[in-house]
Amino acid sequence: MMSANSAPRLDWRTAALLLGAALLGAAWAAYNLASTDGARGIEQMRPLIWVIFAGPFALFIGWVIARPREVWLAAFTSFCLYFFMPFIAQRIESLAMPMEQARATGHELYFQVAIGLHLLAGIGVAIWRARTPYAQLAAPTPAPNPDPAEGTAP
Repeated sequence: MMSANSAPRLDWRTAALLLGAALLGAAWAAYNLASTDGARGIEQMRPLIWVIFAGPFALFIGWVIARPREVWLAAFTSFCLYFFMPFIAQRIESLAMPMEQARATGHELYFQVAIGLHLLAGIGVAIWRARTPYAQLAAPTPAPNPDPAEGTAP
């Protein structure tokens, strides 16, 4: 039991793996966004999909490497990041600039905000999981072996 003054121990391995994965995902997304040179068309579809998918995917892979028994939590969290972050990024873009300007720039702000939000979420997840204990599976304790002589009538 922890005292009120002691902070929870950090799992530095988990923190490093998740932060590294989040940074790697953001770098891959930024590379794909830069590879489009601001053009938007059918040729740029694959890199733009990677801009949205790279962050959650890298975070999922890093999480599964760091804590394999949390695969379902990692999948659920990464899916939520992948699914909901574009809505948030679009809303931020719509508040920051008029639609005509966003169209004229090829929604550059939307993609940049999506990368930034995925990175921030990855940092948050890394801190969350690094502060959560990862209990090792204990070997099951065998049931006590009853004495065969016990319980028998003489």
